[in-house]
Amino acid sequence: MNPLPVIVIGAGHAGVECAFALRQAGVPQDILLIGDEPHLPYERPPLSKAMLSDALDIERVQLKPMAAFDKARITLRRGERVARLDTASRTVHLAGGEALHYSDCILATGGRARLLPGMDAMQVHAIRTLDDALRLKPELVPGQRLVVIGAGYLGLEIASTAAKLGLHVTVLENGRLMGGKVSPYTEARFAALHRDAGVALFTGVAVARCEGGPGDWRITLADGAEHEADLLLVSIGAVPNTELAEAAGIRCHDGIEVDALCQTSASGLFAIGDCANAHSHHGQRRCRIESVQNALFQARTVAAQLAGKPVAAVRPPTFWSEQCGKRLQMAGLVLLDAPIDDHVTHTDRGWVVERFQQGALRAVEAVDSPVDFVQKTRMIAAPISMETPACTTLSTEPQHA
Repeated sequence: MNPLPVIVIGAGHAGVECAFALRQAGVPQDILLIGDEPHLPYERPPLSKAMLSDALDIERVQLKPMAAFDKARITLRRGERVARLDTASRTVHLAGGEALHYSDCILATGGRARLLPGMDAMQVHAIRTLDDALRLKPELVPGQRLVVIGAGYLGLEIASTAAKLGLHVTVLENGRLMGGKVSPYTEARFAALHRDAGVALFTGVAVARCEGGPGDWRITLADGAEHEADLLLVSIGAVPNTELAEAAGIRCHDGIEVDALCQTSASGLFAIGDCANAHSHHGQRRCRIESVQNALFQARTVAAQLAGKPVAAVRPPTFWSEQCGKRLQMAGLVLLDAPIDDHVTHTDRGWVVERFQQGALRAVEAVDSPVDFVQKTRMIAAPISMETPACTTLSTEPQHA
């Protein structure tokens, strides 16, 4: 038995799942889970929804109680920052000076909020962490003016929550709602839902500058239009945390490049979750897939490989969002630069959109239609088998997020 531990860096969904999956798969070594936040690992999706509306407290968003880590013999080190990674000696160097040797290491470092150039992260709100949500929550006071820059899933969820709490909400987006990742039909329906809820929604607008500060923001658009706000929140995507990997000489491009089994360009080093850039079977391209389902799948893939067990077959990636009292579920990925044939079906409470390309069902969207969603998702292109855990060659072609 290798006496060196397996070290997981990052205690979000991917990291926690990997640590427990390693133990469940029978990996005998010590397992160290290192997170840079002081909190017990927590769920991310509620941060933009229930956590902001007083529906949840901190304890209820915890992924596992401390007793579960102890029972699984997983050493959780909270509030620890990894300063450096030496892949030649297989050593993790902590900021406090401690050096930890490993047999295998998994990077689950996630991502951080992307801000507009020149913005002060302490003055502008963003939601990526529990502390971000706790900082914003007491400021969501009825009557306050909130401007959200960015109409992706996260920005629209926050806008919906804030409008429900009685704030005057304006959303500014330079492209399409939800990054153009949903069908035009679903995009139009959700735009109408937000406007009906009182959200002032502007698309196709570019922010030229933001001036002032908390309580007195002035946002000027490229066309000269101005919006005033008490609160300013930026939600324009995430930057993958690749600094550790890059400094260690690991191949990175819009994330840490990995093969089908989450192996990086360094032996014994894996990357999973939002920081990992892998080839998507269903999307037929390299990309980072930011979803809990993808994080859990990649975590289990690494655990199975290290335990010498078969790796599960690939399934279509799934995503979900809650906005304006509606639950949107999505599965699959459409191909880039290919025509899409959308078929819309209305259900008792919502609707389903089947997205066909080249005669095959590539993606499904369902609103308040969970049974239909499950049934249609099963019809998306059949998964490939990964019974033989052989590494593949990483692509060097341009990446697409």
